[in-house]
Amino acid sequence: MKSLLRRYCIILALLLYWCPTQATWAQTSPKVEQIEVRHIGPPAVSDELIKANIRVKVGETITRSSIDDDIRSLYATGYFYQIRVAEEPSPNGIKLIYVVQGKPLLTDIRIEGNKQISESKIKKKITSKTGQPLDERKLFSDAQEIQKLYQKSGYQKTKVEYVPNMSAADTSGRATVTFQITESPKVRIKNITFEGAQAFTEKKLAKSIKTRERWMFSWLTGSGVLKDEQFEDDKEKLADFYRNEGYIDFEIKDIKFDQITEKKLNITFVLFEGKQYKVGTVQFKGNTVFPNEEVVKGLQELHSYMGRKGRLGEHGLEMDAGSIFTPKGLRQDIENIQDFYGARGYIDTRVVAIKTANTETGTIDLVYQIDEQNKSFIEKIEIKGNTKTKDKVIRRELAVTPGEVFDMVGVKLSKQRLEGLNFFEKVETQPEPTDVPNRRNLVIGVEEKNTGNFTMGAGFSSVDSVVGFAEITQGNFDLFNPPYFTGAGQKFRLRVQMGTERQDYVLSFVEPWFLNRKLSLGTEFYYRELNYLSDLYDQTQAGSRISLTRALGSDFLIGSLSYTIENIKIDNIDPTASAAIVAEAGDRWVSKVGASLAFDTRNSTTLPDRGQRTELLTELAGGPLGADTDLYKIEVRSSWFFKGFGEGHILEANGRAGVVDSYGDSTRVPLFDRWFLGGLYTLRGYRFRDVGPKDATSEPLGGSTYWFGSLEYSIPIVERVRFALFYDVGMVYAQPFSFNEGAFNTGMYNDNWGIGIRLNLPIGPLRLDYGFPITSDPQNENSGRFQFGVGYTREF
Repeated sequence: MKSLLRRYCIILALLLYWCPTQATWAQTSPKVEQIEVRHIGPPAVSDELIKANIRVKVGETITRSSIDDDIRSLYATGYFYQIRVAEEPSPNGIKLIYVVQGKPLLTDIRIEGNKQISESKIKKKITSKTGQPLDERKLFSDAQEIQKLYQKSGYQKTKVEYVPNMSAADTSGRATVTFQITESPKVRIKNITFEGAQAFTEKKLAKSIKTRERWMFSWLTGSGVLKDEQFEDDKEKLADFYRNEGYIDFEIKDIKFDQITEKKLNITFVLFEGKQYKVGTVQFKGNTVFPNEEVVKGLQELHSYMGRKGRLGEHGLEMDAGSIFTPKGLRQDIENIQDFYGARGYIDTRVVAIKTANTETGTIDLVYQIDEQNKSFIEKIEIKGNTKTKDKVIRRELAVTPGEVFDMVGVKLSKQRLEGLNFFEKVETQPEPTDVPNRRNLVIGVEEKNTGNFTMGAGFSSVDSVVGFAEITQGNFDLFNPPYFTGAGQKFRLRVQMGTERQDYVLSFVEPWFLNRKLSLGTEFYYRELNYLSDLYDQTQAGSRISLTRALGSDFLIGSLSYTIENIKIDNIDPTASAAIVAEAGDRWVSKVGASLAFDTRNSTTLPDRGQRTELLTELAGGPLGADTDLYKIEVRSSWFFKGFGEGHILEANGRAGVVDSYGDSTRVPLFDRWFLGGLYTLRGYRFRDVGPKDATSEPLGGSTYWFGSLEYSIPIVERVRFALFYDVGMVYAQPFSFNEGAFNTGMYNDNWGIGIRLNLPIGPLRLDYGFPITSDPQNENSGRFQFGVGYTREF
């Protein structure tokens, strides 16, 4: 009883204490009698807009939390730099005063403390602009970008702070900002070592990452310094390298930075390699539609169809039993199995690889669990997003048609073909369900890009001196769609080129699907004045050409037939010219047919590092075709490309040979149809067309037979710049089918070696070469020659 009475007294006391307190608080919390807005500097927005974002209202009791909410709400509008709320007593409550300062306009952006990087380069990283409102989030981001710029340049500990200069009492509405930079010394890397590395040499591991030791050409390549962002990527690259060599348990245990001096650093990667795993047993499970034997056979056929290299294992997999286990190989084999099913219409098939590792034997057993689902057919094909390109231009590139099995390999091939047209920024393919069971629509979405270009420019080369040009091209041309002339997939080109030594006017048109077949019809009209060919005469060509080109059973094998009619004139012959040159004066009509066969497997047309292009070209002029010249030409060209010893290294091997001879009523091959060597695109240690037979005045006369070979090894220096080392060899002979004419005492060929630079600049690609003759004709200069011209790779 006493205990209960005691509890009752305590509760009563608490109630008596609490009730007066709450009442007193309610009585002392004033009400808002008036709300006023005061601006510091020019008003950023109207008072009405400010009050619309204020929750506190006249007549309400003021609370601290409601005022805090109002301040946050006003800041969220993005208009204000500073906000304060003041209170003034009034007869019946208080007056709330919202003191706001709008974001000032930036009038100046200053950079202080920069010595290693120019102000202009720093300002390119700043997104804040004068004349715009000051935005602290932007300024913070700008400071971060400047700091990244320093870190990428090797100044790791550089600090960047932004300091806005604006007083709270400033009523001008203007502000300046200063980016204060505290530069640190550039940290150069003396040594990179890999502690715990046993499976691979340190040299090989060093090639797997981009962070490099300092070397003699680091000033040019930008390597040899520590860059935080690059170093973080390198840790992933090193891990990927090991895992793709089968070391699945690989781990970087630690990274040690040994600061030798303020500017020199040693880096040590402490590695745990673990075991190299190989694939143990391989099984297919869940496949009921296709037995194991059919899956294996189908995978082998798919491998051949896709033109992939490398041997397959007994299960038809690229990473089969006994192979080194890699995540990349596993992903590829899963994709191959899905493609096998997808090519047969089972597009919903899912494949999951169940891995069982055995650490004792160092093997991983694989079970490919296959969920086959139902077979699908294509109901219809919908094309979306093509506002310029006609539907038929897209549909004719497709490897699948409605009513057929939904072949996902064919869909992938179709996507590749559409991307190869270069009409679209993006190509997407997506199956969509229909109301009919087991039937899907194939939806192809494209995002078109600009396919027309107008370019103007000027150049200078060691062959044709100063040249200016203007060119109009349209890669998706439509001859019958005025006034825009786009959408039919045709190619149009008009080029005018004028210079001190040449003039070119070229109009060309290509219909890639002539007569609705994959047969390319090409036409070209041209007029050329080629004064750079010789100092003793001028040569003019005017004519037209028509050709038919198509793939012969494979996209890699290309055949072409052509007919050319042209007039070629040699005039303005120098009085000192020899009789051999004078005999070439006048103009001739040439009527000729050509045929060519090319095998092209290059993985790129601009900078290939794999594959080849081999081509046989033949021409027959005169005879039953009429005109003034009877001759035939046969030429073989071959270029092979290989990956070099390091990343981005390329080895290019070229070989050519050709014969031209007259027949019938013609007694000689005209000067303009003979072979010449020397210059930027052949023997680079010699003057243009200077290798081969000459007259008594040392004027090149050309020959009826030639051969040429070249090796070039190029490496990337920095982005858009490559260094090349090359060797060229070849010779021209006067008589047809003659490869043993002793033109000079030192041998029956000319050769040279040299070095070069390849520049892929925004204004266009450039080639700079210097060739040093080795074995040369006594009539040729043997002191070396500088060659320069347009192009990132040599013309084939």
